Amino acid sequence: MKILIADDDPLSRKLLEKTLGGWGHETLAVNSGGEAWKTFLSHKVNFIIADWLMPGMNGPDLCSKIRASDSSEYVYFILLTGKGRKEDIIAGLDAGADDYVTKPFEPDELRVRLLVGERILNFEKQISDKNGELVRLNARLEELARLDPLMDIGNRRSLYETIQKVHHRACRSAHVYGLIMCDIDNFKSYNDSYGHLAGDAVLRNVANSIKKCLRISDYVFRYGGEEIVIVLPDQDMGSSVTVAERIRYEVESLRIEHKSRNKGVLTVSCGVAAFDVEGNGSKWETLLECADKALYMAKSSGRNTVCSYPEETL
Repeated sequence: MKILIADDDPLSRKLLEKTLGGWGHETLAVNSGGEAWKTFLSHKVNFIIADWLMPGMNGPDLCSKIRASDSSEYVYFILLTGKGRKEDIIAGLDAGADDYVTKPFEPDELRVRLLVGERILNFEKQISDKNGELVRLNARLEELARLDPLMDIGNRRSLYETIQKVHHRACRSAHVYGLIMCDIDNFKSYNDSYGHLAGDAVLRNVANSIKKCLRISDYVFRYGGEEIVIVLPDQDMGSSVTVAERIRYEVESLRIEHKSRNKGVLTVSCGVAAFDVEGNGSKWETLLECADKALYMAKSSGRNTVCSYPEETL
């Protein structure tokens, strides 16, 4: 264990260094509270033995300053003192010290107090590690709560949270954004013909193809069943239609057999809507409805196509 010693008495300091070193500890020794503070800041030390009476910054002041710091790990602090009155001991503990040892110290007593401190630091580390793991697990659970496990894209809850933020930003900063609503053509008949396991595989393949067509800043979500919604920040109607056409082409290029389709392969239809700065008063729900209407138009016109809902209606 690494231990910082702060003592202005050279004899006492050397004796501490020799004793602690003989027990296998690494020591850093300084002769003042100010030097101890600098050493604490520059070295990873979480065990300190400091003399009470030192020029400048004394032991209790050093302890108080360390307690007020933003150290990520707990620091075990022992005051070394010739003061034996009850009031002095209480004052030292009030400053934040964990323990005290009277001077001249008894090696056996010091060793016992070191062992106590070491056990406490080990216990603190175990708690910190467990808390860190809990934080990571909670973050992962929060992430999973917003993820569709089959398609590995956001779920509807995540869609609503994201689109509200994107819409608010667009209204506040006079930006545009696009929405694409995709639907796998004749997916029910695909499931009926090839089975639900094959249908699940198709959903994953389509989701992966869509993600390859998007920027890092774009968002993709499973809206329900085989419907997928893509949010495109800073994209107008023209660029959103281009993305939708690329998605339609990529899915068709998978060449997934679908006998009930005219081309004999699985395809998607896409409806596109875009929020324009002129429509700042519109709600995001309205834009979602427009994308849904555009998707209906795409399906009514024969599927495997892209349709957009006129911007002036937003």
